[in-house]
Amino acid sequence: MKTLSFPSRALPAAAALSAIFLLAACSGQPAKPDASLVRAKTAIDQATLAGGARYAPGDLNNAQSQLQAANAAQAQGDNKRARYQAEDAEADAQLALARTQAGKSAEAAAQVQQGNQALQDQMDQSNNPPRL
Repeated sequence: MKTLSFPSRALPAAAALSAIFLLAACSGQPAKPDASLVRAKTAIDQATLAGGARYAPGDLNNAQSQLQAANAAQAQGDNKRARYQAEDAEADAQLALARTQAGKSAEAAAQVQQGNQALQDQMDQSNNPPRL
């Protein structure tokens, strides 16, 4: 029977311990929020282009303020806070976009309703000509 010597048993244990320390060191610093910042900026741009300033100005302003705060936090090295604020900014921008789309849909529905009413009025007039 072959027996393992002490150094050959210690090598796997040392490798495992090194891996644990490496993972612990990497997890100590939150990842940079670059992707979150880009997503937030993109969402704000989409909401702005869609007309968010008209239909959802409060949500759009909140999104812009959150993005500014996220950029400031990143500049200070607080990546965790920057990521959270960027995610909040993206959520506010998506809300602004949804409210903008809802507002535009409501306006379009009102226009269709007005057109239908005008057609109904014309039909009523043609079916009931004035009596002489």
